Amino acid sequence: MPDWESPQVLAKAGLVFSQMMFTFLGIYLWELFTTCDFEWSLIRGRRKFTWPLIFFFLTRYCILWALIGLILSFTLENRINCQALYIFNSLTGNLAILSASTSLMIRTIALWERKKYIMIPLICLSIAHWGILWRGMFIINAIWDPKSQACVIVKLDNQFLQTTFFCTMAVDFTILVLTTVALYRFSYSGTRSDLWTLLFRDGLVYFLVTFSFNAVPAILNVLQLNTVMNVIATVPAATVAAIAACRLVIRLQDFRNRDVCIGEDGSTGNSKNREGR
Repeated sequence: MPDWESPQVLAKAGLVFSQMMFTFLGIYLWELFTTCDFEWSLIRGRRKFTWPLIFFFLTRYCILWALIGLILSFTLENRINCQALYIFNSLTGNLAILSASTSLMIRTIALWERKKYIMIPLICLSIAHWGILWRGMFIINAIWDPKSQACVIVKLDNQFLQTTFFCTMAVDFTILVLTTVALYRFSYSGTRSDLWTLLFRDGLVYFLVTFSFNAVPAILNVLQLNTVMNVIATVPAATVAAIAACRLVIRLQDFRNRDVCIGEDGSTGNSKNREGR
């Protein structure tokens, strides 16, 4: 059993962490490149910009800045304000996670046709989620290490970090359950369609993917091996969650632009059928 607090193990973990940042930055840049036609369609006016897309773009680009900020913390050789940089990284990373969950929450509220007994609890849950992750932006203390000429984490509130992961998983699970119930309501009313299948499948895939990736840093925080291992899986979890959430929004937008849409009142159905009414 290795001594996780030894300088050699900490150095190896730090090296793996830095290499992982470059890997996931490359993956995310490729994701942006392969899906950039979504932004281009908005610029050209082929899609209509609606206010829920604000959370889509927050998710899409905050995680990019978080990855860039983390890489800067490893690569800059001149002394910098490490605490300010890590606050920036936590701010952008947590905003990406929050915006992803909020984007899915808005879709769930629409599916429930803005019923107050669903909308009010979800909004309260979202506010609590935002509050917890906002506090989580300030739980890391980092300083400049002259020996390694890089930023190093000297203090981390492991208990609160665990809370943020389990809270995010609980929020996503609640949204999945409510989305599933709403879609079954449509199926019983005879409006089950390809849109029902798309929303159910994508919602389930999103939850399974994000749950699996968020479980890894949560478990590592429970084990409390060392400060590096406590955060090493946070960036992959946030990056995968951002990719999954943005893909879900893009797929739904593409579906709406064909022949099936979700109305402004949250109702679903085929646009041809509506025109015939």
